[in-house]
Amino acid sequence: MMPPPRLASLALVALLVLGSLWVLTRSLYSGEEASVWDRTQAGYPPYLNIHEHASELEASATAEIPPRRRRNVAFATTFVLHGDVYMAFAKTIGEAMDAEGGDDQRIHLFAPEFSFGFQEIIDDLELWTHRGIRGDSDQLIEHVNKSSDQGGIDLIVFGTCEFDMNVWHNALADAWNRRSEDDKFKIVCVVHNVDDVNWQRHIPYWSRRNAIRLLPIASHVGETFKSRFAVQAASPEPLLYTAGLDHIPIDVHAPVLDIPNLPVKPLPRNLEKAVIQGTFSVGRRNYPGIFRDLIASIHEDPRAWGYHPLEGRKSFVPDPGAPAPPFRLLLVGAGWLEIPDELAYVVSTHTDLPYKDFYKLIADCDIVVPAFADNTYLTVQASSTVALATELNVPILVTNRTRRTYGYIDDSRAVITRPAAMPEVQALKALRTGDVSAFLSSDPADIGLSIGSLHPVRDGVADMLREGWVRDRKSWDEWKQGVWRKNREVAEKILRDIS
Repeated sequence: MMPPPRLASLALVALLVLGSLWVLTRSLYSGEEASVWDRTQAGYPPYLNIHEHASELEASATAEIPPRRRRNVAFATTFVLHGDVYMAFAKTIGEAMDAEGGDDQRIHLFAPEFSFGFQEIIDDLELWTHRGIRGDSDQLIEHVNKSSDQGGIDLIVFGTCEFDMNVWHNALADAWNRRSEDDKFKIVCVVHNVDDVNWQRHIPYWSRRNAIRLLPIASHVGETFKSRFAVQAASPEPLLYTAGLDHIPIDVHAPVLDIPNLPVKPLPRNLEKAVIQGTFSVGRRNYPGIFRDLIASIHEDPRAWGYHPLEGRKSFVPDPGAPAPPFRLLLVGAGWLEIPDELAYVVSTHTDLPYKDFYKLIADCDIVVPAFADNTYLTVQASSTVALATELNVPILVTNRTRRTYGYIDDSRAVITRPAAMPEVQALKALRTGDVSAFLSSDPADIGLSIGSLHPVRDGVADMLREGWVRDRKSWDEWKQGVWRKNREVAEKILRDIS
């Protein structure tokens, strides 16, 4: 049956209205999408952009990479430390420039004079190639104010952004506005501590201009930054959610140098020398806990450590008749620390060494003990001790968590892995003697169950002993080549503006 004429007319009108609304909404949506596209092209970080993602896929499929965009690089800092970190990156940038070829690439350096003889290390290891200007920190801006045609800087690497951004932000913002739209610079922030937030108020300014990226020295610092940026990006505060913080590129560069003439240690040998490296601060290293555990363990089994019992003496003294030479713990760093009387012959302190002596002393040790005081170095801050140990071919005693946290050391060729339930001193004794019976039979919680009744702990101890504490030169070399290859990939991304 046909519908009544009036009803048919109403249906036709409704269809026309719906069709008009559909056309209108599509038009509005397209306009909004174009607006977002315009904003991304104007320097905002990349939002959801199917065109950009398609080009990345096409580039991957055809093995094409973007051209080199940054050829005039400045390393700059106002901070007197961390030269071993940012100059390691300068070395990697120089290697990327070598691979590119040409004589139009320069690396400039605007920084205080290096302390503790590190300039000699720079020269010996050729950390600074493609040398341009060597100036003081206050000379940076005059070279940023120049255009690229005038030799102006197009990439700035801050050695310690926690200090440097506060010093240079205003002058850099002025320089940015002076330079033409097709001649802007980028900033790479070498970052060390996520909780150092004072400088971070400047990040939105540069992220809106797609002009900043972060470069921590370990994976967990980058991940913590990403997590905090994601929270800020979802903030109801317009000044935060419009900054594109969750799109800031974050890479990791492991500052592992190629140190020559490392000692060749005899085999077989005993584990004699362990080292804790870092500032002599109980807030950073668990010196009290290490001392306490070491005193208790030597009391329990002095011959295992190469010492006589106290027997009325104030200090443990070496036992020439022990099965192995006496164990020694070196504390290498800066500051002052009170050593318990019992450990007077066990523990030695070494402070303010020139870099060459510093490297030689640590390279001669058998194992590095992190002795982190708390979770800081596993969540918000990275310890350069990790890179130091591995560049000197000295394995570092870690847990599985530490391996995963730092990322680049998640490899048995570079570390010795103890169960988290096994304190560092107990692990040292086990590696030194091969005897874990006292640890496995102990009941530290006083609950009537030995710690060895936990099969995962027992298995972890067995794995640690099976892998041992000696690493051969070939394994070290292969591991380092992998680290340096990833570092060069990071340098290429930065020089080519790849997010």
